[in-house]
Amino acid sequence: MFADFIRVFSSFRSPLETLPRLQCAVGIRCVLHRPSIFLLSFVLTGCIVVIQKQETSKAAQTQQQQQQQPQKAPLRQFASKPVVAMSDEVVRSETGDMVSLLPAEWSLINLETNLPPQVFSVAVNAAYTASLVYSVVRKEENFDQVYQKDGLLGIAKIAEQKRQYRMRSIKRLGEVEEVQVGTKRFCIYRYTTDNGATLNRVAFFRSSFGNFYELTLSDMTFTGRKIMSREDADDVYASVLATVDF
Repeated sequence: MFADFIRVFSSFRSPLETLPRLQCAVGIRCVLHRPSIFLLSFVLTGCIVVIQKQETSKAAQTQQQQQQQPQKAPLRQFASKPVVAMSDEVVRSETGDMVSLLPAEWSLINLETNLPPQVFSVAVNAAYTASLVYSVVRKEENFDQVYQKDGLLGIAKIAEQKRQYRMRSIKRLGEVEEVQVGTKRFCIYRYTTDNGATLNRVAFFRSSFGNFYELTLSDMTFTGRKIMSREDADDVYASVLATVDF
């Protein structure tokens, strides 16, 4: 009987003996789940690394392309306000999309019938040694296409080439240049017809109506009087441009 009691008692296991098996079972389950966790982490991490490499590669390509493209030089800035005294005399285009003030002691003159039809205003200084000529530029069929591709500078170059064709003795001094006056943009250039004895300063611009205009300041010598100095003429030119609104 005592032997039977020993066999029954030995078949029972204490909680302490049972615990390691439970821990082992739980441990097995954890080990079985860990490969999945590692695999998922590896896949996600791999995706992140690939995306970062792709983004870095794209950024490098963009930066390289920007470095390869020629950087445009900033436009030369003209004075946004007149540097000489201006009058209240207003020059206005026929369509009203361009206005300008004249310098003090300048006056408008009656237009002669033999002037080109595109000229709509002419002004002279008191000494009749300088003139301001305002004219509209006739639009050509390719103007819109050229303007979309090359901007104001492209149209200005076409107009300058036509002037050279009409006036065989013309000699341009320097390049056609785009400048900024306040918030407005002009294309300017200078030319001479007498080897630099006198100068003509041309400003080319486009109005909000899409019309193109030229403003030309020219020296005049027919009176025999001394013409304005280059510095004074430049100041008048810059001051008129500062008052042009379109």
